[in-house]
Amino acid sequence: MGVSLVRVGPVWGRLMFLTQWGNRSVQFLLVAIPLSLWFLLRNHAPWGDEEHFVETVRLFGAGLSVDLLRSYPEMSAPLTYLAYAGWGHLVGFGLAELRLLSPLVAAATALAWFAFLRDQVRPRVLVWLTLATLVLNPYFLGLSVFVFTDMFALLGLSLVALGVSRRWPLLTLAGVIVAVCSRQYFVFVPFALLLAAILASDRRDALVQLALPAILGLLPLGLLVLLWGGLAPANELRDVYASGPLRFDAHTFSLYLAAPALYLAPLALLMWLSPTRGMLVAAGLAMAFVIVFPVQVSPVQIMDGILTVGFLHRAIEFVVPGTVGVFVLFPLLAAVNAAALGRLLIERGRSLPVMDHAERFLWCGIVAFLIVMPFSYMPWEKYALPLFMLQAAAFARFLDRWDGMGERPGTDRASGTATSGNVAGQVTP
Repeated sequence: MGVSLVRVGPVWGRLMFLTQWGNRSVQFLLVAIPLSLWFLLRNHAPWGDEEHFVETVRLFGAGLSVDLLRSYPEMSAPLTYLAYAGWGHLVGFGLAELRLLSPLVAAATALAWFAFLRDQVRPRVLVWLTLATLVLNPYFLGLSVFVFTDMFALLGLSLVALGVSRRWPLLTLAGVIVAVCSRQYFVFVPFALLLAAILASDRRDALVQLALPAILGLLPLGLLVLLWGGLAPANELRDVYASGPLRFDAHTFSLYLAAPALYLAPLALLMWLSPTRGMLVAAGLAMAFVIVFPVQVSPVQIMDGILTVGFLHRAIEFVVPGTVGVFVLFPLLAAVNAAALGRLLIERGRSLPVMDHAERFLWCGIVAFLIVMPFSYMPWEKYALPLFMLQAAAFARFLDRWDGMGERPGTDRASGTATSGNVAGQVTP
């Protein structure tokens, strides 16, 4: 026994060192890559909507007033413009100077998400693979350089997930505020927290950890809605884009049902390693749905001359011109993704009340996104980034189940709540 310990000890120490070295290397890359992209592209011409976003930032930088908050010329909430305006007062309002904030926010987002994944998933290769589906996503890379409104919202989601995982409700609250005050559609995040609290077996703990941060985090957005007199600032854009009643668009739902299959392809395919009859049923239903309600642009996008809803749609139109790609490839992608989600539901659905809060939040986040986002006036693959994050983490968590019930180290079997801050990271290097 003594000899065994002598032999195992150095091996374990080397494994610990290699894993810690690997984590430090990943953290370094999460900072270095966006900063390198900024260095290469800092003087690039404005990219798409970035031009008018920068003008709005400068408008906020010229002076803040209640009237400006009520009617600034954008559709998204003001936190991003306020943050870039504050940054501009520090470093200048030139395009390159404003863009420097983007890689810093991207690095903070990626680091927070990496910390969450390390909490939830034990095999580091699986953690890194899941992280890669986010940080190598072309939309995430673009948001890491240019001045857009989405990255602050993604940072908010990352903080919410990390706060839930580590049982830090103040961090969860801060994340909700950052998310919903950057992009209104991130209202699905507090809704997911509330749903996760309702479904929890330990309601008292869920009230503190989930429900209260969700409710309190909605208050700033609620005040903005009262100020605006609607769901967006009172301006001409709102009159054009959001003048009609809210309605659920099944075509938009089809997009968000299909897109994860490609953007999360490695994880989605791993979920197919043991196909079941239920998965095949889910795949068939999804294919039929997307054929009946094909992916397409909205009337608002047609009005703006937009013909596709993102890179994937554009690639499909390029590879298979006409309607064949939309009626074949998108349904196939929806089938792959729906089957993967179906496997989650079939094998883990009954354990939903006793899951720890973090895993239940992932599930409820996916559901809340798919309910909320089809009410948007503009479907866009970029808007699915939070869905990609939640689904990737849910898939990784499932693939790394601790036992048949999916319980994790440090989880209370009766309540399903984590008994320590770091759920998985404390038991493995």
